[in-house]
Amino acid sequence: MRKHLILLCALNLLPLPGMGQLVAPDTAASDDFPALQFLPVGSVVEKISIPRYDNHRVSALLLAEKLIVKTRKSVVLEKLSASLYGNDGAQTDVKADSIHYHFSTRTAHTTGEASVQDPRFSATGNGVIFNTSTRKGFLRGPVTTIISTAKLNQKKGRNK
Repeated sequence: MRKHLILLCALNLLPLPGMGQLVAPDTAASDDFPALQFLPVGSVVEKISIPRYDNHRVSALLLAEKLIVKTRKSVVLEKLSASLYGNDGAQTDVKADSIHYHFSTRTAHTTGEASVQDPRFSATGNGVIFNTSTRKGFLRGPVTTIISTAKLNQKKGRNK
């Protein structure tokens, strides 16, 4: 279980292929996740954890039961739990049964129910589309949303 995580961490430390070095044609490669160059299409890695750092600060953490390399430019993450951390320390959590990520467009989309938990609201819908470059996304409907009035009242200076 932990050996997969250790393997992925170790792969990030290996040098990327340079001039004169070959990469197998059926492997996936990405600047976002260089370890994919060592995983052939069809590979399955279980129990993964992928942190993302911006300016030496963790900005996101993805946990998944499985990562499946679908093509050279896309992966599927099953039983995903993602935490996105804002500059203000706020944490937004996204959960989905299956999410498809495209490295070329930097977009992730789910099919099936997905939920978003944020300090300001919680929402559940029939899917999420998220762009990792812009850190913006939307929840497909029908959507059920609960807005935290406590946070709204604090923002407006009210105490209720």
